[in-house]
Amino acid sequence: MASKRKADMVIPAEESDQLLIRPLGAGQEVGRSCIILEFKGRKIMLDCGIHPGLEGMDALPYIDLIDPAEIDLLLISHFHLDHCGALPWFLQKTSFKGRTFMTHATKAIYRWLLSDYVKVRWERPCYANMLHFAKAFTTFTRLQI
Repeated sequence: MASKRKADMVIPAEESDQLLIRPLGAGQEVGRSCIILEFKGRKIMLDCGIHPGLEGMDALPYIDLIDPAEIDLLLISHFHLDHCGALPWFLQKTSFKGRTFMTHATKAIYRWLLSDYVKVRWERPCYANMLHFAKAFTTFTRLQI
């Protein structure tokens, strides 16, 4: 029977090797998925969703805890609104200038999903100053696959 080989040398971890994970939503709740990953001086945002049970600014991730201009890349995992519903607001209303990626399938479905969501939900008075609806669909040009 083989035994585990012991390491000859221990290499101490450096601070630059640490992966920092900062949830801005979806922590102990369903919805509002948004996680910041920081590694080697780069910042990646995973998802930018809404909380389906809340309205207005309360439905959005806790973006005020970060500087969106410092985010290098935004990755959308899939088309569910709790993972991508706040994306038009984030692209229009924050200082984020990085690149945004999602799969081709997610982008195709997201367009229909967002259109339906705007008709059903965003016409309420609590959303009046949050998003310009006509411009919401122009944010599709910033999405990459």
